[in-house]
Amino acid sequence: MRVKMLLKGIVTLMAVVLLAGCQRAPKASEAVRDLKINLIVDFLGDSSYNDGFARGLHLAQEKYRDSGKINLSVSAFELLGGTGNEKEKVESAFKEESDLTIITNQIAIPILEPAIAYYPERDFILIDAEATGSNIYAAIFNPNEAAFLCGALAAKMSETGIIGIVIGMDIPPLHDFAVGYILGALEARPECKVIISTVGNFFDAAIGYELAARQFERGADLCFGVAGGAGLGCIKAAGDFGRYAIGVDIDQTEQVEPELRGVILTSCLKKFDTLISVLLDRYIDGTLSFGESGRFGLKEGAVGIARNQYYHNLVPQSIQSEIDRLEEKVASGEIRVRTAFEMTHTQIDELFRSVRP
Repeated sequence: MRVKMLLKGIVTLMAVVLLAGCQRAPKASEAVRDLKINLIVDFLGDSSYNDGFARGLHLAQEKYRDSGKINLSVSAFELLGGTGNEKEKVESAFKEESDLTIITNQIAIPILEPAIAYYPERDFILIDAEATGSNIYAAIFNPNEAAFLCGALAAKMSETGIIGIVIGMDIPPLHDFAVGYILGALEARPECKVIISTVGNFFDAAIGYELAARQFERGADLCFGVAGGAGLGCIKAAGDFGRYAIGVDIDQTEQVEPELRGVILTSCLKKFDTLISVLLDRYIDGTLSFGESGRFGLKEGAVGIARNQYYHNLVPQSIQSEIDRLEEKVASGEIRVRTAFEMTHTQIDELFRSVRP
């Protein structure tokens, strides 16, 4: 079916590239399966979370195209949360036929969940959100495990004993980063203090800069920006104040100006391509259990930290070795990192208050 555009000027997920003419012709004996996927995100162009899934689906298209067995087409729809038109945009997106819809926007779940009930014949994957329904699979990253390593690294590298984290919004997926970060810091340095700030969105780099600057002025010598595009402001502030930063979702040294790469100790990675590949493989072979949920962390290779040239140059080998040991312990289950999804709001608030400087 010819896919109509949801919004004027909307980014359709690399559709021209995805289906351009380099597709291998299958052998006559091969049955080519058409698979139509709709991706629903908050917005594209964040160079982080949403774009990570777009890239993961692009890589999946290349993989299946090369196999000659799956003709995978993908369209992306932006909800642009906060505009007040989310419900209409969800309804418009759902009118476009698909075999599978992947939804990464957790904020819109109250709108999405009842809408999904009207399409029992379709399959849905929700990312980083729990929802009920026999046609829903909830795939949840364990970023708390990677954030645990980042917190331990930050605490070990800090000279003041105070570190910071700036999150985009007060929502459970971002609380999960913060909980892991704090627990990792306390594991490495029990007396460590953590300043926690919230931007209120994922795009305002100026506010991200201001919040990180305030943290540095209060004694923090490292800021972990978990705020999408707003987190780029944290990295810029670290450069201006002569402090360190930790990136998020992707290796952010690949995203910033060359002069800022040396302030990023590491990045807390969500390996979108790995998760997308696992989910689609299971969906195609019929082993994805709809009506259930699954968590994907260090053990599954779905999260991690960036160990690039800057990490190796900036972080002493003794600290690198300690982070490696902690990673092995978390992946093996020897250390179980608590998750915000298993905590009450009161418990999260108590943890946050306990590490205030």
